[in-house]
Amino acid sequence: MKINSTQQYINQTYTANNANAGTTANTSADQGKQSEEALSDSINLSSTTRDLQKISAAAENEAVDRTQMVETLKQQVQAGQYTVNAEQIAEKMVGSIMNEVG
Repeated sequence: MKINSTQQYINQTYTANNANAGTTANTSADQGKQSEEALSDSINLSSTTRDLQKISAAAENEAVDRTQMVETLKQQVQAGQYTVNAEQIAEKMVGSIMNEVG
């Protein structure tokens, strides 16, 4: 599918129709400039889409960080160097129960 040739045909037809309608005809330099402008594409993303892209990028970085953390923990467990902090676990358990109760 050749988009360029179709687009040039549309531009030529549009220019010819404008000339027939009594408007001033564009010079060939103007038509060339319009063709170059028409060939460029642009995209305008909504703020929501930009936010989602930022979240997606952050999630990918977190996955890498989390993988590294898991590998470190695995090595500590295998080497017998991993220690459990009972106070932190108890605080989190009580905190989650308090959140559920009220």
